[in-house]
Amino acid sequence: MAGQTASTKLSSSFSSHGVMSFTEVLIRVLALGATLAAAIVMGRDNQTINIFSVEFKAKYSYSGALVFFVVANAIGCGYVFLSLPFALLKPKSHVAIKFLVFFLDLVMVALVMGGAAAAAAIGYVGRKGNSHTQWSPICNPFHRFCDHIGGALLSSFISVILFMFLTIISTISLYKHSH
Repeated sequence: MAGQTASTKLSSSFSSHGVMSFTEVLIRVLALGATLAAAIVMGRDNQTINIFSVEFKAKYSYSGALVFFVVANAIGCGYVFLSLPFALLKPKSHVAIKFLVFFLDLVMVALVMGGAAAAAAIGYVGRKGNSHTQWSPICNPFHRFCDHIGGALLSSFISVILFMFLTIISTISLYKHSH
């Protein structure tokens, strides 16, 4: 009986912390992949076209918003890589560290969302133009460039959702171990 009780306590303790840790590590790895993909796809995005022997070029670096997008996703990627070991810490014994990770996860939500929103605004103007300011759409001739922006945006918005899930998991974990 005593062996079963200890085993049950150990199993309950592992399942509570183990499942949360596994889920947190899995979401962090997915966020790492999403931010890395977004930064690489946008950072390598360029297209050159020739119209009547005149060369026109589209590059992400021509737009401050797209540069911000790449930097925000690169920072998010670096942060989530560095935070992976902290996902394995037990909250009860490392409350201050877990709270710091929770806070930085919130900062990453804001940073990556800001980068994605800025790039989405530029992408929208690139696709639709703006008749009030006489900005013509550029996505017809630079379709590949714009498609890459769309893919990078999708990846970045997925990472924002993953960072939101991380803040929820951290909140639940900190709440459970504070009471």
